[in-house]
Amino acid sequence: MLKKVDDYLNNEILEHYEKKIYDQKQLIEISKALNSTLDYSALIDSILNTCLAQMHTLNAAIFLAPDVDANYFQLDPSYKGFDFSDEHIKLKIPTDSTFVQFFEEKPKAIDLKNLVSLPPLQEDSVLSMLKNQGVEVVSPLSAKGKVSGLLILGEKMNLSSYAEEEREFLTNLTSLAAIAVQNARLYELATVDMMTQLKVHHYFQSRLREEMDRCRKKGTKLALLFTDVDKFKNFNDTYGHQAGDAVLIEVARKVMECCRKNDIAARYGGEEFCVVMPGAGIDEGYQMGEKIRTAIEKHRVINPNTGEELKVTISVGVTEFHISDKHNKEMIERSDQALYKAKHGGRNQTVNNPKTDA
Repeated sequence: MLKKVDDYLNNEILEHYEKKIYDQKQLIEISKALNSTLDYSALIDSILNTCLAQMHTLNAAIFLAPDVDANYFQLDPSYKGFDFSDEHIKLKIPTDSTFVQFFEEKPKAIDLKNLVSLPPLQEDSVLSMLKNQGVEVVSPLSAKGKVSGLLILGEKMNLSSYAEEEREFLTNLTSLAAIAVQNARLYELATVDMMTQLKVHHYFQSRLREEMDRCRKKGTKLALLFTDVDKFKNFNDTYGHQAGDAVLIEVARKVMECCRKNDIAARYGGEEFCVVMPGAGIDEGYQMGEKIRTAIEKHRVINPNTGEELKVTISVGVTEFHISDKHNKEMIERSDQALYKAKHGGRNQTVNNPKTDA
């Protein structure tokens, strides 16, 4: 009888440690996957999809600071499964709130029902909202003793409660996620223009060089667009620099909305933006130039000083890669020449400048 008990206990212990080893291997693979991308949006999507698969749930969401110096967390739009209202989407969770401070002191995944029973949180509006949304577990993204976000999960697909070892796994997963998010945010700061949210000049130069190398090796196409806001100086001189900034922000937003998924939109300098289009020839480049130009022409920018609507137009210059192109500057010069023709030919138009063998 004692031998059977010992065998049973030994099997239990063995299964426990086998599960621990399996979980650690899983976390290593998850860590590799999360750190394989520095694209912020793609990373958040990967974190949420990983949670869905590993924790066997259909509902996952994450609250993060919208920018590096923000003093609150906001729901990221990539949430899965939950049916958040506009009010919930706009909800801000202050980083110095009782809710966040609780996780600063206890950085681990916790069942929502346990949080609800704690006196400091019983009347918390954030907690009430999460409860009404069917949230089962909350886990902090914690790194270096600082909470940088909150991950929430809904009920499991089999409707069972989250076991202690599952919450422990989630705690480790969100710790890995916190580091990956921090790295992606730092990379974003180094490569994204904070005003326009377009890529910065040096990133554009690097990616253009990479795409030109790919064209040489694989014979693929590449188009390059340069855009310039028409009479931009007039906006600053007439309406003030705040209005000028609003114009740049809105034009950049329209450029990004028009671009394809793999296009690289960047701020070349001042009011001059550019788009690298992998796989596109000059005809596709021209079509994109017209798409961007007409979208901006139809749009109206609101003057932040007066509330009046400002009409904005842009000029666009387009070229494509030629096998004889050895350096970035050759494609850039051709796009710039096309842009010059567009501006001096009447503005608010798109002009092509293909490379000729002559």
